[in-house]
Amino acid sequence: MLLVRLKNLAGSGFARNVATLAGGAALAQFLPLLASPLLTRLYHPAEFGVLAVYVAWLSNLAVLATGRYELAIVLPDDDRRSANLMGLSLTIALGLSVLCALLFWPGHQWLAAKAGAPKLAPWLLLLPLSVLLAGLMQAWTNWNNRLQRYQANAGGRIAQAIGSTGVQLGLGFAGAGAGGLVFGQLAGQAASLAAQAWQDVRQRFGWRHQVSRDGMAAEARAYVEFPRVNAPNAFVAALLDTLTVTLLTMLSGSVTVGLYGLMMRVLKLPAALIGQAVGQVAFRDFAAAKNAGLSLLPLYRKTVAVLMALAVPPFVVILLWGEPLFGLVFGASWRPAGAMASMLAPYILCHFIASPLGMIPLVIQRQRTAFVFTLVGNALFLGSLWAGFALWGSVTAAFGLVSAVMVVYFLVYFYWLYRAVQQP
Repeated sequence: MLLVRLKNLAGSGFARNVATLAGGAALAQFLPLLASPLLTRLYHPAEFGVLAVYVAWLSNLAVLATGRYELAIVLPDDDRRSANLMGLSLTIALGLSVLCALLFWPGHQWLAAKAGAPKLAPWLLLLPLSVLLAGLMQAWTNWNNRLQRYQANAGGRIAQAIGSTGVQLGLGFAGAGAGGLVFGQLAGQAASLAAQAWQDVRQRFGWRHQVSRDGMAAEARAYVEFPRVNAPNAFVAALLDTLTVTLLTMLSGSVTVGLYGLMMRVLKLPAALIGQAVGQVAFRDFAAAKNAGLSLLPLYRKTVAVLMALAVPPFVVILLWGEPLFGLVFGASWRPAGAMASMLAPYILCHFIASPLGMIPLVIQRQRTAFVFTLVGNALFLGSLWAGFALWGSVTAAFGLVSAVMVVYFLVYFYWLYRAVQQP
């Protein structure tokens, strides 16, 4: 049914590639969702809070892990240039992970205390490894995307879901506490990287012979806008999660953070998996159309149509019945997370559509304007969350205000993109 819908909405090549990634993403979604009712009974909300803070820190560092050069891998016409961008991305990822180790290993307890999450301290020792794996995963995702190895990326998602869910369940039954969730996160990353890179491992990384120090330096200069403009943009976007978790801790405590963490894990899973599948294919197609001098408007319309068709039905269900559904699936103590989900459903729906479209400014070289949008969006989100809590003293009610404000923001953003792709 999903494949038929995609073929009706898009051209056959686009639909086939999206369907390959979305098929793997659908299976990868199903496993964590199937395990969630068990996980919420094996771990307390406060333990999910520790994972939420860990993932927020990881998200901030992961966007810097390759200097954003991994996004440029799909852009050059010349394979040698792409190979040097791949080498550059891997080198930066290794260097940043070493810097993280020098920072986090001696100062993990102090950093966790300053963040208001002292229980996070022992798990910060694992963060440099998570950052390295994240950087390598991002590089291989775009390398496989360039080479149209969509099955490898789909396999990576499935491996990540199996690795993460399996370890979290096993350690949950063993009573490992928050560490079980963190180790599961790490195991999923490692499994995903192994699946994505396996074909290159078998070929003994044949592309490495095209990589040189001079070549990497040349590409670093050619695509300097990515670390100079896109990296701050991505960092600020990822910083929203960290600041939201911090603000919720200040306003309502760690239990609320745990509820919020599970809720976002459930609601953003489609965006992280299916949305990324659409985004990867669309990014390559947008870049190819731009290089060929073709109009990007038809592809923009096609991508939005696919995303809307995939996203609207499940988010309508969450909007209408989020609280009872969360109570039924995850247990009565998680009903407040369902109430938050209902309030945030319109915002997450818009975010789901906007995330893959965020590749367009890279292709049309409008990264600076996109950065301004990111700054404004973060300020609106955090400001409306604080204002809503100040007005009503309720996180759930505050999220209602957040959704209303952010829907208006995204409508303006979508209109800007629509106008931008029409310009030569």
